[in-house]
Amino acid sequence: MLTALLAGVLCLWAVPGLEAQVPYERNLSKLRINELGNLAMQMEHSINAEKYACESYFDHVCSRNRPLFSIMGHMPQTSDLIQLLTKLQNDPVQFEAKQKLIDFFISCNTRKSLMDCYRETFEYFKPLFGYIITKDLVEASSHELQDFRDLIQSFLVRTQTVFDNDVNPIRNKLRTYREKFASPGIYFYAGDLNREYAALRIYRESYDHNLRNLEQHRKRNSSYELGVQRTMLDWSLYLYQSQHKPMSYYYPTFTVHLYMTMFNITERQRDFTRFREDVECLKLPQYVNVLSEARMLAVIYLKSFRHTWQEYSDWIQLSTKHREIYDQENEILRQHHLSNKRLFFTLYAQNFCEFGKELAEHVFYLGLKENADFFNTYSCGFQTDTARDCV
Repeated sequence: MLTALLAGVLCLWAVPGLEAQVPYERNLSKLRINELGNLAMQMEHSINAEKYACESYFDHVCSRNRPLFSIMGHMPQTSDLIQLLTKLQNDPVQFEAKQKLIDFFISCNTRKSLMDCYRETFEYFKPLFGYIITKDLVEASSHELQDFRDLIQSFLVRTQTVFDNDVNPIRNKLRTYREKFASPGIYFYAGDLNREYAALRIYRESYDHNLRNLEQHRKRNSSYELGVQRTMLDWSLYLYQSQHKPMSYYYPTFTVHLYMTMFNITERQRDFTRFREDVECLKLPQYVNVLSEARMLAVIYLKSFRHTWQEYSDWIQLSTKHREIYDQENEILRQHHLSNKRLFFTLYAQNFCEFGKELAEHVFYLGLKENADFFNTYSCGFQTDTARDCV
């Protein structure tokens, strides 16, 4: 049984009421302080300190090929997968979909390593991980959930004058999703998960058959691939990843995603002639400038970065408490030669490592190259290119 496979694995799980018992130092809990230290260690292994950030930021943050996070989350660490799967196994509620997950894990382990099976089980049974995450972590009393919903509300308020509701229905959909996410657990009830996997056949003795059946299920029958259920699942997994992280993490891994989605619609609806004239001031390399899609992406990501950075900067100044939190986090990060600004810039830039150096530097990083805080943070000594104000 899975219990035997997981024997000896001891995991600390956040349970309701735990945060009230966690000590604070000024404005930060011990959990947040510890997470800042963990982030710093991850950053040390992720970036390439031998590459000078001012010469090639792509080489600095991407050349080790170890990006920390992608937009809207990533595959959890193996220790987290073990923790979640153990929690799911020990959950007192027994239901058919959970048994199918366990049977798949057992069949996988007849052919592959435990680590591979944790990853595959997560990929094929994500809704069940959503079940255990929302049951014990993402609940109404969770401050992560409240902060996340506040982040969406702030975006909606700020963009009210930037985007026209009539031509951008995504704002209305986002408002609806925010309300639905007040109680995300309702999308992962055991009965709903049983119906989700009712037609799926899983055999403990036949890993290959299970893979084929799961692929067919995901393509034909899964209700968590699109729509509200997909969004609720993605957001729940993202919040699990986001536990105790600073706001300099949320903005470049979530808020920027919202701006990209919005600008991807509005910029493509603009008058083409006017758009082409505006883009000329970006002075893009010739191989980029001749491609209409590359020009479009350059503007979308430039505006997305610019608005996200401004929103984060405004959050810092919004209240005395925010500023105190920001300063205290910087005190901790400074011990590791980091800062909130470095976290923000790195996490934003690592969203685009997979696109390669040329596209990253000349399309996706345009916002960085016009940002005075970026140059000051890395002591580049360059002046910002004010010509980009025309876009």
